[in-house]
Amino acid sequence: MTAAFSAALAALAVAAARADLPVVPKAVTSSDGFIRVVANDDPRDEMGFRIPILTFAGKTVDALAKAFDFKRERVREPGLVIYAMDGRTNDTRVIVRTETRKNGSNVVKIFLPSPGYSDLDELRTGIARSFLGPEFPDWVLQGVLRCEDDVTRRNDERFVLGLWSSARLPFFPALCTDLRVGKGPAAALPGYVAGWIREKKLLRKLANEKWDGQRLAELLTGENDPVMQDRASDERLARLARSVLEPGECGLWELDFFSSRLSLRSPVFALKIARGDFSCPFRDAIAENGTNLLLRAAAFLKAREVPLYALGRGDELKGIAEDYTRFLFSLAGGEPADKLVALLDSADSRLEKAYEKRRKDHNGQR
Repeated sequence: MTAAFSAALAALAVAAARADLPVVPKAVTSSDGFIRVVANDDPRDEMGFRIPILTFAGKTVDALAKAFDFKRERVREPGLVIYAMDGRTNDTRVIVRTETRKNGSNVVKIFLPSPGYSDLDELRTGIARSFLGPEFPDWVLQGVLRCEDDVTRRNDERFVLGLWSSARLPFFPALCTDLRVGKGPAAALPGYVAGWIREKKLLRKLANEKWDGQRLAELLTGENDPVMQDRASDERLARLARSVLEPGECGLWELDFFSSRLSLRSPVFALKIARGDFSCPFRDAIAENGTNLLLRAAAFLKAREVPLYALGRGDELKGIAEDYTRFLFSLAGGEPADKLVALLDSADSRLEKAYEKRRKDHNGQR
C-alpha cells in the first residue's frame, strides 16, 4: 500500500509540474476535524494531492490510536495541517513546525514542497507528533509506526537478533538511554524496543509519567539491577531466536541461526568430545568417526535436533536440514569416510546456494 501511495503521489507530482494553468490552494478535512490537507492542486484535477495525503494521514493516526488505546474524538480546530505544494521543485524535505494558537492550543504544520517524492517515514513521524503530543521522544514514534507493518517488524527483529548473536548489541540499560531516530538498518533498534513496549502494554503508562532510559529498562525487564536487566534482555532475545518469526519464510537471520547449530557438542557434561575440545565441526568429525564412540553418540543426538531448527521456516530450509540429518545418521552409524564427505559436501553446497540467494535479495537484486 505504501508503494502504491508513493507511486500515486509521484504521478501527481509529474502532472502538477507539467500543468500550464494556475494552481489554486484547496483544503480537505478529516471527519473528526483533526487533519486538514491544503494543496496547490491543478484545477483540472478534482482529487489532486489532497485525498491521497488525507487518507495516508488518517490511516497513520488510526494505527497510532489503536496502538496507544486512544480514541479519535471530534475537535473544533485541526491539530495537524499538511501543506502540499505543487511539486515544481527538487526539494523533497518534510518540514515540521509546531505552533501555538492564541487560545493556547497547539497545531503541527507539515510542509511538503514536492509531495510525490517526500520521505514517507519522516511524514509518518510528523503526523505521529501531532497526534500524540510532546510526551514521547521521536524514536518511540518511529518505533511504534514501524511495528504497525508486519514485514518491517520482523526485519527489525532479525536485525537485532543478528547484533545480539554476534555480541554487537549494546548493554541493555545503556541501549535504553541512547535510543534515537535511526535511518536504514539503525531504525531497527527503535522498532525492536517499541515492539517490546507494546508487548508489555506500557505505552499509556509512559504517556502518563515522566520517564527516562533507566526507568524504561526497569519497566521492560521488571528488574532494578542493570546486570539483571541485561540478562532479562538476553533471555527475551533467546526466546525470539528459537521462535518462528515468519511462518514458511527463511531469511539471512534464519540461515545464520541454523548454521550456528551445525557442530557437535559433547553429550556428557565436562567430558571433551574430540581433540581436547568440547565441540567439533562436522568435517573434523569425519576423521575421528571410526574410533570415537562419544562423537558418534553426539552425531545421533544432533541428527534428531537439526530438523527442529528448520521447523516452520519453509521447504528450502527443511530440505537442507534433511541433507544434514542424513549425514549425521551416517556419521553415527560409522559409515565410510568417502560417503560421509559426499553427504556433507552436498548439504554444505545446498546451504551455500540458499545463502547466495538471500544475499542477493538482501542487496536489493531480487
